[in-house]
Amino acid sequence: MTLRLPREEDAEVAYEWDRDPELAAWNGRPPIRISFSAARRDYLARWEDPSVKTFIIEARDGEVSEAVGLATLYDFRRMGCELGIKIGSKDLRGRGYASEAVELLVDYCFDTLGLRVVRGSTLSHNLRMQRVFEKCGFKESGDGSIISRFDNKRYTEIFYERRRDG
Repeated sequence: MTLRLPREEDAEVAYEWDRDPELAAWNGRPPIRISFSAARRDYLARWEDPSVKTFIIEARDGEVSEAVGLATLYDFRRMGCELGIKIGSKDLRGRGYASEAVELLVDYCFDTLGLRVVRGSTLSHNLRMQRVFEKCGFKESGDGSIISRFDNKRYTEIFYERRRDG
């Protein structure tokens, strides 16, 4: 598995992922409903934004590489950043891609960017992401309450962080 910068042709698969109701619900928002051309413009602009670092999670099967997810580093402040991740296709979830991607991102944040803390959060019903954070050495750092833009219900958001040793 590798992380790479997004390319223009990744917009199509990103659009498919953002239309997935299950992925959207895990993030407390509805699937996107805008046209592909509008979404494509948004993706390309976001991927060029210097305040955000976006990566395509790519898995290799022999000679063939496939985009399996998307990872984002954002909200760079206080010597740290936030991490967001999604694994696209339902049949690719639960195979360890998210855990491997989180470990690569944490190494990048600490070793390349020189950050001291990587933060993340997930809604309380997203048990998969909670397990990923825990498996990757993140510690729960608190919780809060949000109103979901997906179904207008109140959910608990659980915050995690991993600090650089030393």
